[in-house]
Amino acid sequence: RDPLYRQIADQIRAGIRDGRLEPGERLPTVRVLAEELEITRLTVHKAFRELQADGILEATVGRGTFVRATVSATSSPNDPSVRLTADRVMADIQKFTGESGMRNLAHAEPDPDLIPAEAFWDCLVDLRADASSHMQYVSPQGDQGLREALSVFLESRGIQANPDEILVTSGVTQGMSLVAGALAKPGDRVAVEQPTYLGLLHILEAQGLRPIGIPLDPEGPRLDVLERVIAQDRPRFFYTIATFHNPTGQSMSRRRRRDLLSLAERHGLFLIEDDIYHHLAYQSPPPPTLKSMDRKGLEVYLDGLSKAVLPGIRAGYGVVSRPLLDRMLSLRRAADLCGPLTLQRALAEFLRRGCMKKHMQRILPIYRRRRDAILAALEETMPAGVVWTRPEGGFSCWLTLPGRESFGDLYRAALERGLVFAPGEVFLVDSDPRVHLRLCFGNRPEKVIREGVGILADLIRERLQGGKRVRSAIPDRSPLV
Repeated sequence: RDPLYRQIADQIRAGIRDGRLEPGERLPTVRVLAEELEITRLTVHKAFRELQADGILEATVGRGTFVRATVSATSSPNDPSVRLTADRVMADIQKFTGESGMRNLAHAEPDPDLIPAEAFWDCLVDLRADASSHMQYVSPQGDQGLREALSVFLESRGIQANPDEILVTSGVTQGMSLVAGALAKPGDRVAVEQPTYLGLLHILEAQGLRPIGIPLDPEGPRLDVLERVIAQDRPRFFYTIATFHNPTGQSMSRRRRRDLLSLAERHGLFLIEDDIYHHLAYQSPPPPTLKSMDRKGLEVYLDGLSKAVLPGIRAGYGVVSRPLLDRMLSLRRAADLCGPLTLQRALAEFLRRGCMKKHMQRILPIYRRRRDAILAALEETMPAGVVWTRPEGGFSCWLTLPGRESFGDLYRAALERGLVFAPGEVFLVDSDPRVHLRLCFGNRPEKVIREGVGILADLIRERLQGGKRVRSAIPDRSPLV
């Protein structure tokens, strides 16, 4: 059966459809309904919140919760008949962030308690002596001082980039959007890894681009499939997270990197390399970038400091050759004109002072322990048949479950048990006969990681054994029945 809070939500929908609940009618309070049903207030609150998100209920402080005057009591966004989408799951992840009692293993992001706020604030304070000069508009390409600091920083990744080849963006996401818009137009085909970053799929959908999934093997993307796609569909570019891939956590082998570049050169195919996780290497230095191996200028390199350092300042950048850079700058001017100069200059100072290096030395052992904790918990608790990746960097671990028929309600059941994960289907371009999911370990303490994995293992085991799961009925004395 469905989770209890969804049973309550469905009862309310049914009451609206058959006229037992009228538009504008006031519902019992959360406390009263919880007592009537002998359930927790949190369960009732979840049901009400889902219906509010669907536009079925509205709440007014001091007055209560009411059926909207005009409602459409259709499927819930969590209805199993409705396909999960990247946008919907991203909304769910944000919705449950910080909620008491939820074990959120869905976020591929840093722990806010480990953000180097004081060091960055010191850099901001030091700008105060000449504050007015930092409050102006900046070039859409970004502050010259920051681009110079990034040029030096890129040398550690083997990339020789002139500041004039660097574009500062509002996070890597904006960089993806700009390069996709510069290389393709609505209706064009583009190639992406299968699975791939769900945020990219959201961007492609918004821009009307048609992704083609290139499956991964242990060394990286299948180049035989990519070459066939190039011949048949002429994609405008290929997007890859070659190092510490999101969502799988794996890295492309050096041989596959060389072969991919050779393939791109033969066909004149642009490559977009998203390297945002390379900072988070737990075993050894990360593999060399595709950009450092590119000799034809077909590679667009994207990186940022959101995942390792300062997510809130939306600091991203790209290394792009002209004339593609000129097209991206035109789109940037149309989108938001430019980024915030004050933050860019503070970030340049942050890099020049060596704060980035000190920060990484501090946090990498912590994230390594969390990676080890999730792998140990999976090893100890998962039933036979479940397999997972063993990432050497990044924040993501990719699970594959045995069979498919038993797991249709797993995502919703986990929410009911206080666990949030990212269902694998939203990372896929094409359907897969297997069930996958992504667990992230970066922003949760080890205790929460172990608890979350334990809950998930129990839910998987129950479904493999055919057991069920939640209370089967709402009490008859419910005023909604």
